[in-house]
Amino acid sequence: MEFSEVREVVAAIARDEANWKGPLPDGPLDRHLDSIQRLALVVAIEDRFEICFDPEDEQRIRSVDDLVAGILTKLGERA
Repeated sequence: MEFSEVREVVAAIARDEANWKGPLPDGPLDRHLDSIQRLALVVAIEDRFEICFDPEDEQRIRSVDDLVAGILTKLGERA
């Protein structure tokens, strides 16, 4: 999958699982999602892509682009 494809899937998951309205946010996710929304988003992403983020991975995820890059990294590790 390409970056833009993963970003679209993340957007759909954010709308479904975190009740996100509108385009994905720029900047830090913590400004836009509370801890419950963020947890729901991460769990849904892990389920959808069949990956598992380590605590170290989660600490590096600050923005949507970081999240997409992390997904692509995990998918690459799995291949």
